[in-house]
Amino acid sequence: MDYAKMSEKLIEALELNGKPVAISLLKREKDIPEGLVKIEAPRRYCQMLQDARFDDKVTFATMDEHACKGGAAAIGLQDYPDKIKSGELYFDKLGKEISLSVAKRVVDNMPRPAPGSTVATVVAPLDSTPTEPDVIIVIGNTLVARRIAHSVIYRRGGRMTANFAGIQSTCADATGSPYTTGEVNISIGCDGAAKNAGLKDDEMVVGIPAEQLEDITGILEMKAGAWNDWMRS
Repeated sequence: MDYAKMSEKLIEALELNGKPVAISLLKREKDIPEGLVKIEAPRRYCQMLQDARFDDKVTFATMDEHACKGGAAAIGLQDYPDKIKSGELYFDKLGKEISLSVAKRVVDNMPRPAPGSTVATVVAPLDSTPTEPDVIIVIGNTLVARRIAHSVIYRRGGRMTANFAGIQSTCADATGSPYTTGEVNISIGCDGAAKNAGLKDDEMVVGIPAEQLEDITGILEMKAGAWNDWMRS
């Protein structure tokens, strides 16, 4: 697959600010390409996405290089730390839920690969990914998310279902969910990505399973311009 061409088409069709990002959740040491050098200082997963999106950076990291352990857990590098798994972080520190049990229920329902099933991650601009991606993340405004949703139902019909909590948007919602379900997922973003990675208030995060990328891109290339012309006429 020509990922550079796919990236170009997505940027044009969706009028993106920044590039689509390719995510590889590597399962085996032997799948790590030769020559990849691990990031020097720990960084949050959401920050890695923005680094790829805006600065063309390729980030190769194991669990030790992921500064946010909640994010690392949501993409299969480890299990959730006790304060997250129990709900304590979201109840006591952040005040996101009414009780500890409710907060734990939120965490228990986070979509994610099995703990420890990922040995390393590669986060890269789609047009220069050194590995075969598992998930492609697109960040943009509401229209970006709407056009991707339209492309999903173009052939299938039915409804687009989004699974999100406004918590762990880039890691659990946009990576863990499409990775484990094989379905596109749309997230409204989260405070962590906004605070730590500069996700804007009007931006949404969309995760696309790699096996759907070619079809979605083709539909957007064919139809997005006409959809926009009709909408803006």
